[in-house]
Amino acid sequence: MDMQQVEQWMAEVAMADAAERKLTAQMDAELTKVREKYAAALEAEQRRKTLAEEELASWAGLNKEAFGAKRSLKLVHGVMGWRLGTPALKLRSRIKSDMAFEKVKHFYPEYIRTKEEVNKEAILAAYAGKQMDDDTLAACGYQVRQEERFYVEPKTEEEA
Repeated sequence: MDMQQVEQWMAEVAMADAAERKLTAQMDAELTKVREKYAAALEAEQRRKTLAEEELASWAGLNKEAFGAKRSLKLVHGVMGWRLGTPALKLRSRIKSDMAFEKVKHFYPEYIRTKEEVNKEAILAAYAGKQMDDDTLAACGYQVRQEERFYVEPKTEEEA
């Protein structure tokens, strides 16, 4: 392949890129019009649904006995109920996290995490600053690799 063919392929990339941008802009404009057309109606239905859900939640909170031993209630148009969330550890009121941490650390050290890991950023900085070399890294089982990736950047109509 000679330079003339390379230029032809780059021209192909640039033309395809321009066509892709134009089509994307047209598609986005049409999608925006469709979204605008339905936005008000969707918002109204979302408000209507939220109001109904709030009313049902209020009734359910005041009438838990209607659920019996179950956590849900089957109705003609659907099911409503109570779902247990995932257990989460939360601080009690007026307790600070550092105080709770120290208590757990003192009385229950098996529940304290210690994570050791290689500080790769510091090693790369030391390598760049010549405090570490390839032999030192190799002795530790590491090497510094920098990959080269091919790219194509066509000129846009604004740049041309």
